[in-house]
Amino acid sequence: MFRYGSLIRRAGLGFGRQVRFDSSVSVSINGRVSEVPKGSTIIQACELGGVEVPRFCYHERLSIAGNCRMCLVEVAKSPKLVASCAMPVMDGMEIMTDTPKVKKAREGVLEFLLVNHPLDCPICDQGGECDLQDQAMVFGSDRGRFYEYKRSVEDKYCGPLIKTIMTRCIHCTRCVRFATEIAGVEDLGTTGRGRDTEIGTYVEKIFGSELSGNVVDLCPVGAITQKSYSFQVTKKNLREECKGRGRSPSNQPVFRSASAFEELVSFDVKPKQAELRH
Repeated sequence: MFRYGSLIRRAGLGFGRQVRFDSSVSVSINGRVSEVPKGSTIIQACELGGVEVPRFCYHERLSIAGNCRMCLVEVAKSPKLVASCAMPVMDGMEIMTDTPKVKKAREGVLEFLLVNHPLDCPICDQGGECDLQDQAMVFGSDRGRFYEYKRSVEDKYCGPLIKTIMTRCIHCTRCVRFATEIAGVEDLGTTGRGRDTEIGTYVEKIFGSELSGNVVDLCPVGAITQKSYSFQVTKKNLREECKGRGRSPSNQPVFRSASAFEELVSFDVKPKQAELRH
């Protein structure tokens, strides 16, 4: 039996906030019994147990939406699959993440997502680091069963930092929740329902927050990209070089991502290995 620390991040309680739990519960994940903090969700318990659950809408520092249905898991004595991002764990719960029923459900979710998603990976700036692309390689099929026309969404000017190609949008609403909960503005929102859902700004408005560039990293597909970085270099042509350490208390190493032409692209701070083990 494995026991984990009682200090974890809890989704939906603010950016970077941490919640301390005073007790733990025992759960079984794929036949392996673990103790996890009481009040955590199934997807958090799986992460603590070293089991990866695919997701699109879930993010540990945003509120729970539960609309992508990619994180479905099977729970003993439950008649249906449950969304692991929204279901809290209970003592004695038996969780299965890799049963044939779960895999079939994920394959169905991906098939519906790819119905309207354009197959333009070779020219997409997100190609090579796209969550949808990665999951399609695992759970997707080699051919689709939908032969009608894909939907077309008109792009809209959302600000000076971000570029939108909304035909790629899978309606995870990460950007909307970030704008409301973290940036503190209500510039982004959704209109329509089902396949007619569109994400954009309100009439004659732009996403003008100084934090608007962060939605580029939050978007799991290539629907929102960095305007100045568009068509500059692909992921496979980037290399990482350690350029020293940051000034933070944890003294984290700072990596530089550069293209083959020695052009500075971005900086990234990676946690130390000791922090990854906690």
